[in-house]
Amino acid sequence: MSTRRQWIIDLGLGMILGGLVGAIVAVNLIITVGIGYDVTLPEVFGENLPVGLITTAILISGPIAGVALMRRLRRHRVGPRP
Repeated sequence: MSTRRQWIIDLGLGMILGGLVGAIVAVNLIITVGIGYDVTLPEVFGENLPVGLITTAILISGPIAGVALMRRLRRHRVGPRP
């Protein structure tokens, strides 16, 4: 498989899976803090600014961490190139 195709697959899967994990963690944070489970991001900011900032950071870092993890897993699976 070509390197470009591997990058595209890693990018897509990493963003989707990382985004899902990030969303689950962010919603659980909002519920744990006591804001609720059916609120929008602007409502979270209106209720509690630090929790809104942390939630936004989680939502942004989830896909980034997912792509990084996919690339790392591919490197370990394929091994070093001669």
